[in-house]
Amino acid sequence: MQDQPSQSEHLSSAVSRGEQRDAQRAMDHWRRNTWASEGVPLLDTFDFSPMKGDWGYRFLICGDGTSENAVFVTYGLKLAQLLRLPDKPVTNSPFIDDIPEIYRPVFLEGYSRALSEGAPVNLKGTFSAGSAFELYRAIFMPIMLQPHWSKQLVFGTFNCKTAGAP
Repeated sequence: MQDQPSQSEHLSSAVSRGEQRDAQRAMDHWRRNTWASEGVPLLDTFDFSPMKGDWGYRFLICGDGTSENAVFVTYGLKLAQLLRLPDKPVTNSPFIDDIPEIYRPVFLEGYSRALSEGAPVNLKGTFSAGSAFELYRAIFMPIMLQPHWSKQLVFGTFNCKTAGAP
């Protein structure tokens, strides 16, 4: 019986699998659209059609690198439900203002690092939610609008699951 994972380890593993699959699919899609092994894909050649209107937990943010000027362009209904966002993005206010405060540090870090590093940023961890905790996985990937433009896009996915206290 000692070789069996604890309930907490088992739950953590099960919760992470679905999130990891979505994050991996998003990353694979981003890589298929890059023009070079170390390049950032261009919007003009990025193929969003495989998502066919079902973005799920995925999102697209447009901004100049500062969260105060960045907005959601689009996101999936599952993300909207998870973060209690409107069904359609509000494009006249900063995206960070619409996200519940507990998740803001993840979105701020992911957004700013993806743009500054010019590479995918994979984040995972936990949030404390009273007697329970939430396991999260997120990935933020830059997409270039046009070379030398100050505005850039960040394509990503974010999901979390609540787990009970051990």
